[in-house]
Amino acid sequence: MNIFSKTSSLICDKILVIVNLNSKRLKLKTAVWGSVMFLLISCRDKKQIILTDVAKINAEISKDSIYNELDKQQEVFSEGENFDSSFKKSSDVAYFFGEKIDLQKNHYAKLNNCRAYFFRKDTLSINIGIGNGFTSNGFIINYKNKHFYTQPFYSTDVVGLDDHESSYKIIYENLVLDKLNYEIGDSLYGNIEFKSIETDMDGKAIEHFGKGSFRTKVKKY
Repeated sequence: MNIFSKTSSLICDKILVIVNLNSKRLKLKTAVWGSVMFLLISCRDKKQIILTDVAKINAEISKDSIYNELDKQQEVFSEGENFDSSFKKSSDVAYFFGEKIDLQKNHYAKLNNCRAYFFRKDTLSINIGIGNGFTSNGFIINYKNKHFYTQPFYSTDVVGLDDHESSYKIIYENLVLDKLNYEIGDSLYGNIEFKSIETDMDGKAIEHFGKGSFRTKVKKY
């Protein structure tokens, strides 16, 4: 049992007050991207995740030309990750969120990376986003046996977050992966397109949209 496991009950009970797992909009106090993913993956064991849609499997997706383009670009690392100049870019996903999305304003939309981890031993968490040490944002694809659900998240190190939950509605979500099942150490290739609408505690509608290809290695967190 690791250090986090020994303290998970105390930590998760506090975090889940401000982490809205049922509405899939996440807000918590954190300083680094790695800590966000560690806490989310561990604390989700306390909540049942319902995977609502079915992914398509395409064993040839790794041959798509987009991956040749990614090979020409260096990886984008989040704060807290170890920089390695030999790593090639893992994500071509454009992710937008806001009250009104303008797909033409995409300068920073692809500034993200892709990581994949197992939790609950049988559910894969594909994380696409970025963290700069003060804020983190992106989305998580929870996947198991062809079924999946996309889950946007946002985190900040600003204190005083409340426990009001947003409502969250998937408009559509489409996922293609190169394999039906994965094991730790496997390469993973995929493509995602989704749109969702969040309604926050003030009744404000926030749009989320993501589209593009990604790749990574499956790890055990």
